[in-house]
Amino acid sequence: MRATHLNDQITFNMNTEVAIHVDSIIHAEVMVYTYVYGDRKTGFTLDTMDTEITWYLNGKRTKSDGFRDLYVKLYGKEPLNTLIKNVCTEAEQLVEGRVATSFSDIINDEIK
Repeated sequence: MRATHLNDQITFNMNTEVAIHVDSIIHAEVMVYTYVYGDRKTGFTLDTMDTEITWYLNGKRTKSDGFRDLYVKLYGKEPLNTLIKNVCTEAEQLVEGRVATSFSDIINDEIK
């Protein structure tokens, strides 16, 4: 019997929390759950699995349902959906940039 090494596929799960300041009253803390895998062409590539948003008004944490209800009453359902999409996109882009520029540093910091 003889064993031969064929391939290594290194993957990571990376959970990153970021703050998004929407305006002077609203900010969000977003947990981005990402699957990171090696790509021979580009180094590491991301696949965002999920995002969780915690909303803050005037620096105070709000209940998610309460924030959504208030925002819909003030501005409507479509503006809320747009806000959520924009906040998630901004958070995901920040994580992508962090991985693209310093993923090896992130791994070294976690190992130490």
